[in-house]
Amino acid sequence: MKMLRRIVIGVIALAAMLGAAASANAQQARLIVKFKAGGAKSALTAADQIKRLGGTTGLPLRELRGMALGAQVVTVDGAYGDAAALRIAAQVARNPDVEFAQVDHLRHAMAAYPVNDEFIAAQTYLVDSPTALNAFDAWTVTHGSPSVTVAVVDTGYRPHAGMAGRFLAGYDMISDPAVANDGDGRDPDASDPGDWLTPAMQTGQFAKCAVGPSSWHGTGVASVIAANTNDGLWTAGIDWNAKILPVRALGRCGGYDSDIVDGIAWAAGLPVPGVPANPTPAEVINLSLGGTGNCDPVYPPVIAAAYAHGVTRAIVVAAGNGATDVANDTPANCPGVIAVASTTTTGGLASYSNFGAGITLSAPGGVFHYLRQRDAILVLSNSGTTVPVADSFAFEGGTSLAAPMVSGTVSLMLSVNPALTPDQVVSILTSTSSPFLATSGCTTALCGAGIVNAGAAVRAAAATGAAAPNYQGLWWAAPAGSESGWGINFAHQGDIIFATWFTYDTTGKAWWLALQANRSAPGVYAGTIFTTRGPPFNAVPFDPARVTEMPVGSATLSFRDANDASFAYTVNGVSQTKTLVREVFAAPVPVCSFGGTLPQAQASNYQDLWWASPAGVESGWGMNLTHQGDVIFATWFTYDANGDPLWLSGPAQKTSAGVYAGTLYRTTGPGFNAVPFEPSKVTQTPVGTLTLSFSDGANGTFAYTVNGVSQVKAITREVFVAPGTVCQ
Repeated sequence: MKMLRRIVIGVIALAAMLGAAASANAQQARLIVKFKAGGAKSALTAADQIKRLGGTTGLPLRELRGMALGAQVVTVDGAYGDAAALRIAAQVARNPDVEFAQVDHLRHAMAAYPVNDEFIAAQTYLVDSPTALNAFDAWTVTHGSPSVTVAVVDTGYRPHAGMAGRFLAGYDMISDPAVANDGDGRDPDASDPGDWLTPAMQTGQFAKCAVGPSSWHGTGVASVIAANTNDGLWTAGIDWNAKILPVRALGRCGGYDSDIVDGIAWAAGLPVPGVPANPTPAEVINLSLGGTGNCDPVYPPVIAAAYAHGVTRAIVVAAGNGATDVANDTPANCPGVIAVASTTTTGGLASYSNFGAGITLSAPGGVFHYLRQRDAILVLSNSGTTVPVADSFAFEGGTSLAAPMVSGTVSLMLSVNPALTPDQVVSILTSTSSPFLATSGCTTALCGAGIVNAGAAVRAAAATGAAAPNYQGLWWAAPAGSESGWGINFAHQGDIIFATWFTYDTTGKAWWLALQANRSAPGVYAGTIFTTRGPPFNAVPFDPARVTEMPVGSATLSFRDANDASFAYTVNGVSQTKTLVREVFAAPVPVCSFGGTLPQAQASNYQDLWWASPAGVESGWGMNLTHQGDVIFATWFTYDANGDPLWLSGPAQKTSAGVYAGTLYRTTGPGFNAVPFEPSKVTQTPVGTLTLSFSDGANGTFAYTVNGVSQVKAITREVFVAPGTVCQ
């Protein structure tokens, strides 16, 4: 099973390093907790209160010391980083005996700036203040995630050293070659050739267009969101890690609604006629564009469809620079968008900015004057006045630059809580925004809820709602039992599901297939299906070099919720779709989470994908353990005497602490493509026994006897995305 080896061997060293170095690379979660005076447990010692609190919350809390005024410093074993600490603090604070709970933040001596970018001193809009973005505060929680994509629907992009490695392959949506200014219409090249206009060009369709040099507008907007940060070069972006998806819809003299709308659709992952599917749909779509008029009827449907598709969580639009009511500027006046007005360094409404009841919130947008560069927004640009020449920067101002302040903030929010809904994004942005100063002249009726506060928004996002669903465990056809005899196990870590499908070939022989499914949208995972051959289960030594794999098809897993899904696959030319549910055989059914607060070694539930220890030594076989109550259902994927794929399974009952034993069965049944699949044709034959003995939550032994052959294997959890998943 080289696919499994490729997944794991390629990352196992890194995964092991990351897991082992967690405490070295992130601060252990510490809380300050104060219990209510006179509460039900106020007579207990602080240590006893914390112990009981840990018991009621299920958290590994440990008293560190007492503080002045009765508060306690509490550590959380196995939890690292501010994002985890914020979620735990929010959970602890909900306990009725707790007066308050907060993260015990690690503070530092005040430096001029927390990052070293070349021009950071000119980026005053990033600092922590009531009239700025508070990006420095946000960066104490997160630097963002490369799994978050922000689409910039604009003039395209220029490759720039200050954004090296940040651009995905976008698309040029401009259909008119004259507007595109690149010799053709729509194509996969989203780079910006320039949009200059000379007086001599003011004829025909450009007769009413303004004369001017190339703007490099899309590059500037993208740099506000995601310029490389803390690299000693150029400027600092808001999100250090997010990817930018450039969608070119504006060219010479602007862009047509039809191209902009198709750009929004494509950015969201929706089909556009004549354009290849977007392989990287965006969670955030930034539109620093617009024009006067009502919300045209073409915009609301695409906005609604973008959200309904499930990937996009925010469509952020510049309010416009007409110094008028935003109700007169589209698409900022369309339903479902986050309309952003522009404020100055003193917190007042910028003189050019649109305003009104349709504004969602404001953000720093700058006011450029050659004598007041400190009041402008510093962006990455190009020195060419017509065609591109060299990397450069520019001081600019406009709601076009206020919008990406919000888009960058949303991308940071999604890095700490990928499960946020569009409604939650808006609620957090508005509820955490900095209130307008009394001297600013801004009110909520004119400038929205307040000025975006990235630090407060990220902290609120981290503490909002439940963690992203985790689908780890054993699944089978729905309704439960309707196709008893086959199943599929999911090991779900991060954005990857490694699936092992236990079924039968066309002769009825037990056959297992493997699938590495990568997340393509919320709740959707897709990948290639492989069949594998390898050394027999009893081979000593088991040689991973003899494992071979062959692709036989593809599959898509689509989850409606944590317990219901569909499994669409093509194997050897046969295409089918199965409805799935979790297989429940005992209580309680555990809840699994990736990167949770409990280290794997401390877990008492063993539900996971396991393999030989030390990790990778016998890559090519493994065992899925589904642990419910006092029963572990084990499915062992290995090879028979001919090297063909073989799976054995059986329930193991708890016999003592950490020890589970039972019978192993070999099974035959209808082929994977049988319609209908008849459970009555499934046969089980006992072939031996198994005993699972766990020394801790991440290590154990697998002792078995199969057809008279007895062996003992040391086993460990297979972690292919650190720090792995734990079920409780």
